[in-house]
Amino acid sequence: MPSTPFNSSYQNSKAHSSRLEAVLNTVIDGIITINNRGVIQSFNPSAERIFGYAPEDVIGKNVKMLMPDPYHKEHDGYLQNYFNTGDKQIIGKGREVEAKRKDGTIFSMELGVNEMNIAGETMFVGTIRDISDRKAAEQALMENQAKLQAIVDNTVDGLITINEVGKIEHYNKACEDIFGFTFVEVVGKNVKMLMPEPYHKEHDGYLQNYQNTGTKKIIGIGREVKGKRKNGTCFPIDLSVSEVHIHGRKLYSGIVRDISERKKSEDKIEQANAELEEFSYRTSHDLRSPLVSSIRLLDIVQEAVKNNEKDHALMGIGHIQKSLNQLEELVKDILTLTLTKNEKEDYEAVNVDTVINDSLNNLKHMENYERLSIQFAPQFEEFLITKKNRFVLIVENLLSNAIKYQDVSNDSSFVKVTTCSQGNNFILTVSDNGLGIPKSLQKQLFQMFKRFHPKTSFGSGLGLYMMKKSIDVLGGRIEFSDVDNLSTFKVTCHNL
Repeated sequence: MPSTPFNSSYQNSKAHSSRLEAVLNTVIDGIITINNRGVIQSFNPSAERIFGYAPEDVIGKNVKMLMPDPYHKEHDGYLQNYFNTGDKQIIGKGREVEAKRKDGTIFSMELGVNEMNIAGETMFVGTIRDISDRKAAEQALMENQAKLQAIVDNTVDGLITINEVGKIEHYNKACEDIFGFTFVEVVGKNVKMLMPEPYHKEHDGYLQNYQNTGTKKIIGIGREVKGKRKNGTCFPIDLSVSEVHIHGRKLYSGIVRDISERKKSEDKIEQANAELEEFSYRTSHDLRSPLVSSIRLLDIVQEAVKNNEKDHALMGIGHIQKSLNQLEELVKDILTLTLTKNEKEDYEAVNVDTVINDSLNNLKHMENYERLSIQFAPQFEEFLITKKNRFVLIVENLLSNAIKYQDVSNDSSFVKVTTCSQGNNFILTVSDNGLGIPKSLQKQLFQMFKRFHPKTSFGSGLGLYMMKKSIDVLGGRIEFSDVDNLSTFKVTCHNL
């Protein structure tokens, strides 16, 4: 029997419907339709897989059964509000929401809702994509990034990343501490802002030269360079630079370590080694010299005694006594130096006036003491919290030098001592109109074994050196000035 137009149309419609059903049953996304009361009308196989319900478990029931709070409570009200006002909050849009599986677990999904009209009835179709795996991966990535960021931000070393033209893209917290600039102040700016000359001028040219020739001068190699802080001070850094490629971009990562303290320690060690070498040479020379002189003089005295030359013998003995006295003074200063370097001493309250007066009394035996006018003008009225033995050494050295090196050709020689406070600092000044220090030698003032007037008085050349070391231990400073034949030492110490 030949087919009629009706039969043909019916067959085509049935085939089309079958194709649509096959598509809905095989798509990866879940597809759910609901009526205008929120009751589920269809539930495709992917929706079954996503939610864990069979179609017979959900069809005919309110779709809010697939929602956790607050969506569960709000859903019916949202539908009613839409029909009352026409206000679309999700219809025609995609959004990320949470859903609830049959076993009660909550998961993330992307939901797209569209409105449709079938035979005069308003229906809604929801397309659902389970993104829980993607969200878990994103969360893991975020956590990993947070861990890496925490590691980078809490490293002692600075980490800077720049692009091909030298602009800063990353700058960790250690860099903020090292350079003084914040991340906001440097990001997007040329890294040469952190460099003093000549590195500042050379940096862009170096980058360009490397990109043109491939010749590496620092990339892949650690080296010591200079950095510049926000306040303009320059300091030494260890810098190592690596080239990295990320998503087709070439970046340069620099690890920066502030080595200021290490360099200070190295300088101190170098200075200590130089001083030790100088000390070894000078002590062996200065100890040997009076001994050799005394031995030779003893031969002369012995010969004079044999020849009954009493006056000659006594003269020789006097020279021997002088040489041995010098030797004793040198040995005493060496012992004092050793004690000064190794002594562990606590801080205590010291009466400054008492220390100065006691020191003057102890020095009254010195030659020409009585011809000096000693003026003491104390203005420091509190106790000084300091290491007493070191403070006494400082005072006695300043006073004994002023007495020892007075200008005996001057009819009115004087020493003036003053004390005062300035904020939290104690200040001691000792001024005299004696022989002073030759300007050409003033740079050597606190060096070991430096004698500025050897013909006037014998000294070991260790006094000012020991005094400076003691002032350093107390965290103070000493300054020398020579104006109008008036030599002044000014000692400043913090009063704890």
